Amino acid sequence: MRSVRRREDAVAAWAPYAPSPEQPWNLARVAHLHRRAGFQAPWSVLERDLAEGPEAAIDRLIHGEPTALDGQPAAQFERTMDLLSAESAASGSLSRLQSAWIYRMILTPNPLRERMTRFWHGHFATSNTKVNNLKLIHRQSALFRSHGMGDFRELLSEVGRDPAMLIFLDSPTNRKAHPNENYAREVMELFSLGRGNYSEQDVKEAARAFTGRFVQGDRFREVAAQHDGEIKQILGKEGVLNGETVVGILVDQPACARFLAHKLYRLFISEFDDPDPALLEPVASNLRAANYRIQTTVEMILRSRLFHDNASQGRKLRSPVELAVGTVRALEILDPCPSPETLAAACTRMGEALYAPPNVAGWPGGTEWINTASSLERANLLLGLLSKSDDKLGRRLNPEALAKRYSFANPGDTRNFYTQLLVEGPFQDGLRSAVERQAQPDSQEDDRVRFDISLILTAPEYQLT
Repeated sequence: MRSVRRREDAVAAWAPYAPSPEQPWNLARVAHLHRRAGFQAPWSVLERDLAEGPEAAIDRLIHGEPTALDGQPAAQFERTMDLLSAESAASGSLSRLQSAWIYRMILTPNPLRERMTRFWHGHFATSNTKVNNLKLIHRQSALFRSHGMGDFRELLSEVGRDPAMLIFLDSPTNRKAHPNENYAREVMELFSLGRGNYSEQDVKEAARAFTGRFVQGDRFREVAAQHDGEIKQILGKEGVLNGETVVGILVDQPACARFLAHKLYRLFISEFDDPDPALLEPVASNLRAANYRIQTTVEMILRSRLFHDNASQGRKLRSPVELAVGTVRALEILDPCPSPETLAAACTRMGEALYAPPNVAGWPGGTEWINTASSLERANLLLGLLSKSDDKLGRRLNPEALAKRYSFANPGDTRNFYTQLLVEGPFQDGLRSAVERQAQPDSQEDDRVRFDISLILTAPEYQLT
């Protein structure tokens, strides 16, 4: 499917998926959809979406479920989490703010929205290590949540006025007499166009256009006396340009849609491929036709033949947050939930410290998530969730009861249930055989099931999504 020789091949790849005998709507595709567009799903959701078909399943991901996993109505849950996050930010504790987001991701009725919030957090990477103001960091995250499926032009404009971003990229030093190029460079290189699609002169001119933007009393302020109001020329456009007109110039560049198309491809299709530009062109065209409404393009991707193609499964590595949140959601460890603060700390040790990306380029992702230290931390986290003695992570899961709730009772059925729940897809048969070879039939039932699950969770195949 990813081999593109003609424009027609690319158009066909992104055409709507329709179940067929060769490409049926099966449990593997349902699980793939939720792993890629959400954070994994409990068995009841997989069964429901298998029965109701791809259109209904994708609609629910796009628009959200009516209730959160804790049973709260969606609107009430969001209000509660907004208050919890604001209180966490006001406390001055980064770990509390991180844990509030982890908790939100675990229980959210709208996992795609949280995934997109996390995506934009990495795209517009801003670290509290430099900003040193959790209220501003929290406000920026709320911006990504409210605008992340909306108009990219508007989002890019809002980011240029966001106090956390202004502090992070030194905009308070960007004055008429001495322009600071940091934001102007990153808005082109990392946020909209990518390298090679602008010149150093464009950066210098854009820096002048962004002069006069400050943070006063934790709020965005424009100071006219510090703004360069002279003629500028940026990417072939000349005039009395300011920050807002620069955003329009950037988004109107053909490179902008291609740049975002590549980012969305890595998010939803594969981190391991370097796609032919021709394959990305229909996505870029969709962005332009939709006036950069992100939801429209995300929906196109999730409904596409390429997304549901067998070859697209297992083509991404789970980030630490995806690993932690997805496992808790799938195993329904919800009442009580594992300590969100402990989960957030584990994600930090695995290389994903929320609100503190490593640099302005964000987390590199892909194989960079895996090294000797992070692999050990991943195993420790997953085994902790299965533990009968770990007070912070374990002592919450009853694996026999969960399987029996869904009518998987005997040892073979239980093993099959957890293999399907956790790794349904291209690795399922091989991993189930490996678990069967290492089974401990003489153990007590609870210990035997926990051992089987531990083999699944710590297998290399479980790191892929």
